[in-house]
Amino acid sequence: MDTDDLTEMAYACIGLGGEASDCLRAELGAACSRYPNEDDYLRGILAHVRKIEMSPQNYIDEWNLPEDEELEFAPKVRALREHIEKTLAVPLAERGKLGF
Repeated sequence: MDTDDLTEMAYACIGLGGEASDCLRAELGAACSRYPNEDDYLRGILAHVRKIEMSPQNYIDEWNLPEDEELEFAPKVRALREHIEKTLAVPLAERGKLGF
């Protein structure tokens, strides 16, 4: 699957990941190619984001993120997780247009 195949709500996950860090944005965008459909993609990135949320400092250290990103990282990751969960709860037909 390609990012162009995501609905508006699902695609917003990539933008929210970018608010936390550019590295996370790139990971979420690249992950799309590993999944055959949007729900599998969302479940896959949800698992990844949950791991990050459980230990944000490990992610920050692994990617050597700048100190100015550290303060807001955890709340932004939490917001991303919440959005992914919300998106999964919405029927696919109600998530917005595809490839907008």
